[in-house]
Amino acid sequence: MITQRTAMLERADRREGGRAVHDLALRELRDAVDLTEASTTPDVRTALLGAISRLANLTAWASFDAGRYSKARPLFRLGLATAREFGDAGLLCHVATNAARLEIHLRRSVEALELADQVGGRLPVAARAMLATVRAQAYAVNGDGRQMAGHLLAAERAYGRVGDLASGPAWTKTITAAKIGSDSGFALYLLSASTGRYDPQVVSDLRRAADADTAQVRVRAMATTRLATVLYRQGNRAEADHHAARAAELARAVDSARLASALTELRAAAGAPAGGHA
Repeated sequence: MITQRTAMLERADRREGGRAVHDLALRELRDAVDLTEASTTPDVRTALLGAISRLANLTAWASFDAGRYSKARPLFRLGLATAREFGDAGLLCHVATNAARLEIHLRRSVEALELADQVGGRLPVAARAMLATVRAQAYAVNGDGRQMAGHLLAAERAYGRVGDLASGPAWTKTITAAKIGSDSGFALYLLSASTGRYDPQVVSDLRRAADADTAQVRVRAMATTRLATVLYRQGNRAEADHHAARAAELARAVDSARLASALTELRAAAGAPAGGHA
């Protein structure tokens, strides 16, 4: 039952944004944690820990997406602790990389890499690709293009071995080609912010993610917003205007503080001289 409700809330989060699901997810999490006080068999307790980890991850992510950073961190810590006790390396990777994304958003690369370093063991191929893109983003924050490029190459090679996502754990289904493309483009976007130089691939990666046929509206909205921002800064106003209009349209369906922040950057880029620093 917890797993089914979590899956429903995860779909709503991807479609509508973290603000739309945060309060409901938090109530579900509190009820689930209360169940750990009951007397259960070891197998039931183990299953409960896995369910709590996934729900804590969702609640933390929704808090992050809603701009509630101080609330997100302890929730991520709960998700990490229960994932370790559950004993699933893939689930631990899922929580750790999401927690790292919060630190990357706040440009805290050391903390992001420390979270990524907690992941070990056997992982689904899609998860290895996701972990590599998160590491790439952390290095990009510091302007370390060599490390970033190495991890992006590792992500590309890992994702090239992905078969049917539907056959893996439920949470890996969201690690689509569009998501990896958006993550790779964001790493290049972050590097440009650190160095003031654009890699030509940033536009192609973000354009591919923006044009992807995916139900993950927030992924497309974020990619489209960042694409328009880069194009404005490069002086390509005609294409930038097109993507900016599309980003505004997508954003109307997504209540996300992260997206709102990205749109603020877009508006600043639209009003800045071409070639301005990222």
